[in-house]
Amino acid sequence: MNKKAELQYIKHENIDSVKWNQCIEDAPNCRVYAYAWHLDRTAIIWDALIWGDYEFVMPLPIKSKFGIKYIYQPVYCQQLGIFPNPNFEIQNQFAKYLKDKFLLVNYQINFANNISAFNNFKRVEKVNYILQLSSNYNEISKNFSKHTKRNIKIAHKNQVKIIKGQLPHEYINTKKQAARTVVKASTYQILSGLITGSMATNTGVIYAAYSSTNSLCAAAFIVLNKNRAYYLNAFSTSEGRKERAMYAIIENIIDEYSDSNIFLDFEGSVIEGIARFYKGFGATAENYFYIYSNRLPVIRKFMK
Repeated sequence: MNKKAELQYIKHENIDSVKWNQCIEDAPNCRVYAYAWHLDRTAIIWDALIWGDYEFVMPLPIKSKFGIKYIYQPVYCQQLGIFPNPNFEIQNQFAKYLKDKFLLVNYQINFANNISAFNNFKRVEKVNYILQLSSNYNEISKNFSKHTKRNIKIAHKNQVKIIKGQLPHEYINTKKQAARTVVKASTYQILSGLITGSMATNTGVIYAAYSSTNSLCAAAFIVLNKNRAYYLNAFSTSEGRKERAMYAIIENIIDEYSDSNIFLDFEGSVIEGIARFYKGFGATAENYFYIYSNRLPVIRKFMK
């Protein structure tokens, strides 16, 4: 490490994308969310804090309201923070710079970053669920819960078929029809960009579930990067929920990547039912932190 290196704030247009991506790729705490191609589709507008010659980097997604720039966590972008993970003193410099420069920060650092270095922020611990697939399927399935095993059997009985590969527009259109809550059009646009962008580089794949009547009833969008398969997005129709189609999809993914060095990254959830679904496959917790700082004047807090 260069002892004379300094921390710099670099605008997006001045970031060297080749050096940036190499830094993320080489980082032991590498996460797909921090690559330039992913940030360009989720954050769209982002600057960075960079230490030295891209020795350590920290992406900063930016929005602006009432002339105030602030840091936020983009959708489909679970963990950012510093890559690779530096020593405490350097992390503390990143944290101090971040808080001093921006009046409002809503941000999620990655699992490897030391939350103590960000002690000038409020923080909330969040949980991610991961499943190591280094064993064979039979060994992995021994850790499935009784509830999960029962639902997999129901999916098999219902003759749910899994097909790998589906067009992005079919995925998005069916997801819209299956949605049980209101989702912004911009969120669908971001998701569509991620699917097409990842498929163009052969890192993204859709697993689609079809019922016995050959109707699309569930699907999952997976992004493969290094030793991780990210369960980035999914949906089930009412028929799919009844047929337990998502259980069949996850079983298929586990079976395909068993006996490998892959981790299935479920991304976690604060919703109890979803967390139970992930844990039912034997997934274990890998925690990270949401950090928050609001130094807006009172009138601006009211406007926010």
